[in-house]
Amino acid sequence: MQKWKKISERIAYSGWRKVIVRKFLMPSGKEAEFDVIGNMDFVTIAAFTENREAILVNQFRVGAEREIISFPEGAIDEGEKLEDCAARELLEETGYQAEKIIFLKTFHQAYFTQKQHILLATNCKKVADQSLDENEFIEVLKMPLDGFRAFIKNKNDERINGNVSAAYLAMDELGWL
Repeated sequence: MQKWKKISERIAYSGWRKVIVRKFLMPSGKEAEFDVIGNMDFVTIAAFTENREAILVNQFRVGAEREIISFPEGAIDEGEKLEDCAARELLEETGYQAEKIIFLKTFHQAYFTQKQHILLATNCKKVADQSLDENEFIEVLKMPLDGFRAFIKNKNDERINGNVSAAYLAMDELGWL
């Protein structure tokens, strides 16, 4: 495949997220501008109890304008190790602590600058109350493995976000597929 060449980049909007306009010289020789969302890298924590229950969070998401169920997720602080971020976010959002945290994979997204890092948290136990940010309102859910499998496979249930890949990677790592 022929290479693309970035010609310029400018910030069109800067708020909680940024809208970046990037201009490229495409392999065809033509130039084109693309809008990209700038955001911090984040972790997704595929968390399970020792009883094979998925630990999930249910929260209202303003983009979808509805409640979405996902694994716990959160932004990585500057200089923070992925495993430390996963442990911190899991504890803050759910009150659970993992016996072991394992890095699984990093995903890049087409029109976002951020990277999503998938980590597996095993043998999680409830050790504290949630410690949420002022704009977080999170319901913690535990779902037995069979119910979780059915949930992620149900094509009519739109409540799960795109974390099906995290679920697959985690269950494969644990030998549960």
